[in-house]
Amino acid sequence: MKYILSCVSLLAALMILMYPAEVGGAVGAAVSSCLEVMIPSLFGFTVLSVYLQSSGLYRVALKPITVPLSRLMRLDEELCAVFVLGNIGGYPVGARLISELVRQGRLSRDDGGRMLCFCYGSGPSFVISIVGQRVFGSAAAGAVIFAACFLSSLTIGCIVSRCGRRMNLKPADERYDLSSGCFVSAVMSAAKVMYTVCAMIVAFSVVTAAADITGLSELAKGAFEQIGAGASSRSILPSLLEISGIKGIFPSGGFAAPLCGALLAFGGVCVILQISAVTAGAVPLRGFLLSRLPAAALTALLSCAAIPWCGREEAYMPTSGTLQAQIFSVNAGMSVCVMVMCGILLATEKRYKKSRS
Repeated sequence: MKYILSCVSLLAALMILMYPAEVGGAVGAAVSSCLEVMIPSLFGFTVLSVYLQSSGLYRVALKPITVPLSRLMRLDEELCAVFVLGNIGGYPVGARLISELVRQGRLSRDDGGRMLCFCYGSGPSFVISIVGQRVFGSAAAGAVIFAACFLSSLTIGCIVSRCGRRMNLKPADERYDLSSGCFVSAVMSAAKVMYTVCAMIVAFSVVTAAADITGLSELAKGAFEQIGAGASSRSILPSLLEISGIKGIFPSGGFAAPLCGALLAFGGVCVILQISAVTAGAVPLRGFLLSRLPAAALTALLSCAAIPWCGREEAYMPTSGTLQAQIFSVNAGMSVCVMVMCGILLATEKRYKKSRS
């Protein structure tokens, strides 16, 4: 394996040297996508999810939802809260919350792996703003597709939690941390997640560029056209590699909504690697990986409810040129300010810990 990876690394270096314009353009588009799309749609929900968990408020704030869910899913109310946050906060949030419970010794490693099978979602902000408004030109379409993703996770959660032994969560201290320090810590934790997400997106833009240069994208396009993907076939491989590529899905035809649902349920190779990094061995990933195929199939089926919003070709937005031209838009500027602020907080925290040691 080490020899294979070494050869791949050398080939990647050679490709970057031989095709600097193509690779540079892909990286620039990825940076622009992070500033325009990922940070505005994910950062707020990530902060909120981490803060609710760190402060303990999620036990109270989500009680109207977790009480009925607890009976339906045969889970502790707190685990139901993790399920909700994992599906509205963005892909890495559920993995982070579950890993924290495992590291605290409150949840077993095996149960953490089972939880990860259904505490995984892109979040409503990303689906509604990107898939709904950018692809279909309709927030309602995005809401329907998000509902399909959530119901798919709920269905898998009910199956996993009700099959086999009951998942147990050890009780925690009932005290709540409402200090400003807890909020700042939540912001910094969310910033670390966003830095990781954005860095991975930029890195995978090079992989996508390599697929284009080597002709792999064209081969994949031909293969997907054979199964009826139509005009969206060009965007399937980029979306399978990195989920923000879903914004290039062509909205016309009845296949678009189920395709978007399936891709969102899978999440992309980039996100799966992020999940692996966030869990860092605390949670086994085998069950999670096996669950992606049935989750994608079920979400695609449920997403058929969004078909009435398909066929709107005027809603289609080219991804690279448009985003690069808007790199200094209001969204991009605010995203830069947010990440600079978070960088300052992280640097301050590091210096503080160093001075205390």
